[in-house]
Amino acid sequence: MRKLKVGVVGAGKISEVLHIPNTILSEYTKLVAIADPSEQRLEYFKKKLEDQKVRFYEDYQQMLEKEEIDAVIVAVPNALHAKVSIAALEKGKNVLVEKPMATNSKEALKMIETAKKNEKVLMVNQSQRFFPHHIKAKEIVQSGLLGEIRLVKTMFGHAGPENWSPNASWFFDKDIAMFGALGDLGVHKVDLIRYITNLEIVECAGFLATLEKRATVEDVASALLKLSNSALATLDSNWITKGLEENYIVVYGEKGTMKVGQIDPTRIDIYLEKPVRMHGEIVLKPLFTNEDPYWKMPVVDHFAKVCLGLEEPIVKAEDGYIAVKVVEKIFESAKKGQAVKIV
Repeated sequence: MRKLKVGVVGAGKISEVLHIPNTILSEYTKLVAIADPSEQRLEYFKKKLEDQKVRFYEDYQQMLEKEEIDAVIVAVPNALHAKVSIAALEKGKNVLVEKPMATNSKEALKMIETAKKNEKVLMVNQSQRFFPHHIKAKEIVQSGLLGEIRLVKTMFGHAGPENWSPNASWFFDKDIAMFGALGDLGVHKVDLIRYITNLEIVECAGFLATLEKRATVEDVASALLKLSNSALATLDSNWITKGLEENYIVVYGEKGTMKVGQIDPTRIDIYLEKPVRMHGEIVLKPLFTNEDPYWKMPVVDHFAKVCLGLEEPIVKAEDGYIAVKVVEKIFESAKKGQAVKIV
């Protein structure tokens, strides 16, 4: 079986725990090269991968010129997502880009147009679509068990990227990151609301604050969203949650309520009013924990299968664009002090 030859641009923490190990372990991919301007990070991977015959570059453009690769994984600071992705697409490479897809919707659209022009796959790592709990939650909602959706509540918060990434300083710089907690964590929940409910977000009202971090971006973000069936949703994301990580979604329907990861991260709790009053639990093993040496996720596998024509994409480039568009509109709402339409 032909393997997809992959180059990774960006040797930061997300590549270390997700993209690089999963590319090496996948039966559908071969890791050919890694590019990063940091000598320190390249040296780290040279030692770690000394038996893998991987080549290293400080300039990703040199990697694109010299290496015979089929695909590029883009895992660089947010402000570079569009630039690196477009360069790779124009060189005829398929692209898997980290979220948020771009720092604005105009850039995201240009990425989509470039992929279409060059007839290449462009996927965004909206990774929460791959979690077993969320796949099951989507099945439950789409089965009609909860009835018409009335309200959705989402939360994603932890103590901040500096507690996780060795080179986290860029997360706090608006010129490089553009977004703070909303673009880092909230963008996941924007996408997850659409994925699980199959509803669109049509209007938003947002509030942003920087309360603890020495940053030019927000460390707390809250938004009220109106969905395409007139239901409401709340989105909370922050870098100020101490002592735990909160990462959940609650769906309130006309017949019952579903809590995914709110009571226990391994559980889906379902409370029904009709046809009988009951409480049921579904326990699912998570794909990984933050204590694991790497995140065993099917994102790279799926991307490779899409590129090889074996699967249809679970996340389309347009999904990444919509997530960025909604985040952009939440910022606009916060600045104007009023609700704004998502158009």
